[in-house]
Amino acid sequence: MNDIATDPSVNGVAPQSDPLADLERRVQALEAKMAAMPDQKHIETHITERLKANMHIQPPPPPVDPSKPPGLDDVTVPLPSVDTLVSTAKTTWTLLEMFYEFKALFWTLFDRRYHMAWLTRFIALALFIAIMTSDWWFPGAIYPNYISQLWDKLVNVLLCMILFMVLIFETRRYKEWRQGRVQ
Repeated sequence: MNDIATDPSVNGVAPQSDPLADLERRVQALEAKMAAMPDQKHIETHITERLKANMHIQPPPPPVDPSKPPGLDDVTVPLPSVDTLVSTAKTTWTLLEMFYEFKALFWTLFDRRYHMAWLTRFIALALFIAIMTSDWWFPGAIYPNYISQLWDKLVNVLLCMILFMVLIFETRRYKEWRQGRVQ
């Protein structure tokens, strides 16, 4: 019955090609094209060389001599991009950030559940007293001229910076304590 359907004398239609023979012909053509392709390693090497040339890769730095101390040329400082600085400036507001830091400092000092380190308490109290009484104990502050007053204020600024660093460290500890307690 299949022979009658494919017989051209019966239908008057030309016979269709065999699908397996067509597939075999296509596979042989593909194999011939693959055999005619050049070596893949050569192509990969060529592409790699072109990429290296386009990227302007710098050669690695020479090895460091451990017997010589490092110079200023050996030190690199990472500079933030302009986009990072602009996005950071847009997302933060200095006065608001200062308010949150003062709030954290307030709770660091007055939260009864948090135990501030005794060394921090002692250093903060000693620095506060030293700042308030620097006119009495600092040599040269007793003279009524501008240079001695300026020198006294510079010492006060230095003491305030140390006090600020001590309190900021304790505030960070308090924030970490709060994070651990809340979670």
